[in-house]
Amino acid sequence: MEPMHILLVEDVLSERLYLELRLKNLGHVVKAFSSGQDALNSYASFDPDLVLLDICMPDMQGTELAQKIRACFPEWVPIIFLSAHSEPELIAEAIDKGGDDYLTKPVNSMVLSAKIKAMQRISVMRRQLKQTSIQLQQANELLSQQVNEDGLTTLANRRYLDQKLSELVSLHGRNGLPLTIIMLDVDHFKPFNDHYGHIEGDNTLKLLAYQLKGKFSRAGEICARYGGEEFVILLSNCNSQQAVKECERLKEAITSLAIKHEYSDTAKILTVSQGAISWIPTGLESIENLYQEVDKLLYQAKAKGRNQYIAADYLNQPVDQSEN
Repeated sequence: MEPMHILLVEDVLSERLYLELRLKNLGHVVKAFSSGQDALNSYASFDPDLVLLDICMPDMQGTELAQKIRACFPEWVPIIFLSAHSEPELIAEAIDKGGDDYLTKPVNSMVLSAKIKAMQRISVMRRQLKQTSIQLQQANELLSQQVNEDGLTTLANRRYLDQKLSELVSLHGRNGLPLTIIMLDVDHFKPFNDHYGHIEGDNTLKLLAYQLKGKFSRAGEICARYGGEEFVILLSNCNSQQAVKECERLKEAITSLAIKHEYSDTAKILTVSQGAISWIPTGLESIENLYQEVDKLLYQAKAKGRNQYIAADYLNQPVDQSEN
């Protein structure tokens, strides 16, 4: 079995040296302290598998130190108390204060060896359990990512988008803050796929997604693939005037990619059309109705010639538009 990291706290020098020597002879790594506070300060960096703790110390009682360890470090590590007293009441109190076992001083070397061997078995099981927990957590994180992520673009998928939009509507409604939804669609994407091929089409969607993530990566900004060649961006604390600026910034970012599209009726490079709504939510809005409203503006932009945006206050008239 692997050696343990043992934290020894004993204020009597002779006892401390004796126990430290015995534990090291058993093959373990030992860090010894005469002060409870010093031991507490070194606990995290040493990461012990076992604590041997004298009950009576001048600066801090062992039971107090045990309670602080349990409060500050939730991961369970066995604590064995050391004391020259063996009264049942004292032992019971020590266990109540966070201890797991009790050794009477002077500690018998055979009893010490047996106790340490038992603790070593527990240490092995604890490490195995910890490793299993880490693996399970990693698996859950991967599963969560797969559930919420679009497989092609690695942006958030529709499921996650719906969830976050619902949360943002509630949050902004409670705090009286403006929220913006931008929906964009790649212009003439079918002829792009037909002439350049679906692999190139997929690569282009990936590139657009990468650009979106780069431009909208601040806290409260969420980019998602809505479906096909449509994307949605949620912008927290963003009013209609700011939304116009974000639409313009997005238009410039896509144009700067200069993706060749010789079969577009709009331009010789790939372009997008955008619709955007901004409002201060009540918190009761229908998610589907919000999508419908922003989708109407998107199709107005398409009807007016594409490669432009129309931004509006939700349920009001358009506040600005950009034409090719």
